[in-house]
Amino acid sequence: MAEFSNDGYYKIRDYIKTNWNYIELQDETGTAIIRLGIDDSRVTWIHTENTNPLKLQIKIKGSEIHLPKTFAKSAIFDVASGGTALVVSDFETTTLTQEIDELTVVHSLEVPNVQ
Repeated sequence: MAEFSNDGYYKIRDYIKTNWNYIELQDETGTAIIRLGIDDSRVTWIHTENTNPLKLQIKIKGSEIHLPKTFAKSAIFDVASGGTALVVSDFETTTLTQEIDELTVVHSLEVPNVQ
């Protein structure tokens, strides 16, 4: 089996950053609560360039959703609606109950062998 070169891994990382631009927050059953794209000010790539893991951050406020809501997972997509999650990550269950409540989730994506 052949190993990717560092350039190959950089191209994979670039592809992910360019195309996997939607993050969805879900409840415990995987039901979508909100999906936002990288063009939304509440979503940001926050990793240092050329380091692992890639990190996509989403911040939401209780005033932006119908309350109460319990969040348990984040999922990454390459489409604004529908589609299949490319990766799903569980996190500590958090419930927003008031409009002033805020939630920040960082979804990490490990792309190995970038040195």
